Formats: sequence, C-alpha cells, structure tokens
Amino acid sequence: MMLTRTELRVLSALHKPTSLRELSAQLGLSRARVSTITRSLEIKGLIERKREGKKIMVLPSSTKPLELFHELLARFPHMNFASLLAGRNLKVIGGMAIEKPRAAWEIALRANVSRYTVHHVLSGLMERLIVGKNEEGYFITKRFSLIKEFANEYFRLQNSIKAKSFSEDATIVWSGVNEFILATRSFNDKTLDLFQLTGLARFGDFGLTIISPGVYHYYWPSKQITLEEAIVHALVVSEPGTRELLYIITLLKAKKFNTAKLRRLALKFDVLEIINEIIEYLNGKEKGYPFPSRREVEEVYHQYFGRLKR
Repeated sequence: MMLTRTELRVLSALHKPTSLRELSAQLGLSRARVSTITRSLEIKGLIERKREGKKIMVLPSSTKPLELFHELLARFPHMNFASLLAGRNLKVIGGMAIEKPRAAWEIALRANVSRYTVHHVLSGLMERLIVGKNEEGYFITKRFSLIKEFANEYFRLQNSIKAKSFSEDATIVWSGVNEFILATRSFNDKTLDLFQLTGLARFGDFGLTIISPGVYHYYWPSKQITLEEAIVHALVVSEPGTRELLYIITLLKAKKFNTAKLRRLALKFDVLEIINEIIEYLNGKEKGYPFPSRREVEEVYHQYFGRLKR
C-alpha cells in the first residue's frame, strides 16, 4: 500500500498522457521497469494505462491524492517529495495532526509503526521544517498542511479500493493508516480473510446478541476482534444514542475488560471523550441523556447475564 521513491518519481513526471517509451526515456529507466511501476500505480488508483495501437499510454488519474501531489510539486518545487513521502514517512505523517501536538507514542499508535520508526522519520521531517515540536509533542506545521491532506486522501483511496474488494456496496465509515471500518448490507460471515465483523453485531461473541438492522460493519486488517475493539468500533460507526450506550454499558458490566487498552483504542479512533464518560458511569457517576438509567441497565443485564451483583 505504501509508495516507493521510484513510484513517486513517476508521478512527479506524469502531468499528461505519456507513452511508456517516453516516460522511460524521461526517467532514465528501462521500459520493463517503468511498466512494472506503472502497473503498481494503476492498482493503487493513481494512474491509468491504455493501449493505443502499439503504444502503451500512461495517464494521470483524476483522484484527489494525485491532484494534491501535483499541487505540492507546484507549491514547493525545491523539495524532494520522492524521498519525503516514500515508505514509512507517509505512515508517520498520516498519524500526525496539523498544529495539534501528539506524543511520539500516540503517533506510533495511529500510524501503526514502532516508536523507533516515528523518531527516525520525525528527525528528517523536522530538518525540513515540515514538523514542529513543543513540550506536548510533534505536529505538522501549517505551511505544510497540504502534506497531511495528501496522506489522508492517499490512505482513504487505498482503503476504499480494498473495501470494494470485500463488497461492491462497501463504504468507508472510518479511515486510518492502512486500516479502516466499512459499512455494507452484505453479510460475509464473522471473518473473511483479514476482514472482521465488528461493532454491535459482534457483541454476540461476548454473550449479548443483538438483531442487526441490516447494515454490517467490518474492520480491516485483523485476525480477531477483542471486546475493547468491538465496543470502540460500535461508538465509531454511529452516533451513540441511548440504545447503543445501554448495550455497551451492560456488556462492560458483565465482562472483564482492560481499561488502558480501551482508552488507547478510543484515542486512536477519536472517541476518547465518550469512553471516559462511560467509565465514569460504570464507576457510579450519574449521567444524563443519552445515558440509560441504572434500572434499564439492570433489566438488560438480567435478560442476558442473570441477576446483577450489586
């Protein structure tokens, strides 16, 4: 899913329909090499390849990431984006925010990379003033906000392509760095390759079976779904109302869970505020709407798990 330096060089050179032969001569690469690279870029949705007689023509796609990439080249012609955006660099950028500091561990969490990788990549980005730092953490500077926008759109495009391989009616409801949650009306078992059914529909695995409204949510990539993931994903895919909170609170009362893990996942999926409120409710703090009453929780708990121990 990541972009290589050579792929980015090809994208840098491709502003109009160009034959494979012309592109090869322009880049100083063999036709076989350029052919392989352009096939990879075609799979990633960034270019199109068409045969015209004996020629193979390469055309820029009309996708948002490519539009943003060419805008970057025009705005910062002195910068080597083939190096800056290749491989793990783009993942780290994807895990950051514009002018909102994040600690290295949080960037690693969101980017799905190690902390060592984060520190290694950040040092290079800071030298070029793309990344700033203060006592709270690291952030993308406002001047280079377009780089962050490119990263977001690139990962969303790759995630969308992967989601369509699962189901033609799939839509992305949450997109991260090489991970996503999709919505579909097609039920394809609980597990299909690295796609995992998640959200409320997966609560049955933990003893609380809920009838699906006909829309199913799948998370990719994963070999299994934990209790903490199912709960966080349920909060991500819909605006949590009384029904959702009732089932989530009941399940958390019935099952042992890792509070630290729940909070880390909530931070990554941007639902930490509501997770903290749920934990406060579980610890006895009263909450108004949309939180359910204690009596409602007790009734649902009794229905699925027996009498609630006080």
